[in-house]
Amino acid sequence: MKSTEPEFAGHFEQLAQGRLCFPYCAACQRFHWYPMPLCPHCRADGWQWRGINGSGTLYSWTEIHHAFDARYTGALPYIVALIEFPQAPGIRLVANLVGTSSMGLAIGQAVSADFSQVLAGSGPLVFRAHAVAAS
Repeated sequence: MKSTEPEFAGHFEQLAQGRLCFPYCAACQRFHWYPMPLCPHCRADGWQWRGINGSGTLYSWTEIHHAFDARYTGALPYIVALIEFPQAPGIRLVANLVGTSSMGLAIGQAVSADFSQVLAGSGPLVFRAHAVAAS
């Protein structure tokens, strides 16, 4: 999957190599998302792509039951999640969560990037939820 926007090229190039990267400002040492000409935190010029390990936590999610695009009719229902990354504070990424039902999810639950579709050229980056520890 590729973006038509040139500022996202580095993100998709890194995904194609099995790496999750976000813009990182060397001046203020903070991540940001989306890529912008200047750091939105300190307005410095010259950020770079910095990789993280793809481990995150579930911030929120919704389960989709209506296909807003005919291409997704056969995939219903599916889960769209908002994911945070301990290695990239302040970043929240919207992505599909696969291999689980919404009944088994919890805020703060660990998730991991699954690059298999990206590496095969058959789909986008998705995430998989880890089992919730019993209390």
